[in-house]
Amino acid sequence: MKIFILAITPAVLLGACQGPKAQAGAEKDKAAAVAAGQSYDGDGPNERIGAARDRAADAAEDAREAEAEAIEKERDSIRSAADIEAERLEQEAKAVRKAADERADAVEGGPGR
Repeated sequence: MKIFILAITPAVLLGACQGPKAQAGAEKDKAAAVAAGQSYDGDGPNERIGAARDRAADAAEDAREAEAEAIEKERDSIRSAADIEAERLEQEAKAVRKAADERADAVEGGPGR
């Protein structure tokens, strides 16, 4: 019984790794083999085509995720640059106000005239 379980486990795990298109292709291959009166060895053309389509779908999903991440990083970079610019402008405004106050005090004769 242990040998049977050890022999079947890799097949179950391998089947679990297949994507939906590969599984559907395997089912088509199996049905075609049964209809032709042959045994199905688990590696038919429809399964290989389905596996290729699954890989293409996975790659497309990875590309979409990478693009979304790049957009998020660009957005964060733009916000960070805006924060830095806003801080610079605030410091510049403080300096302008301070200079204006000093000029106004000088025109009035200074504090404690």
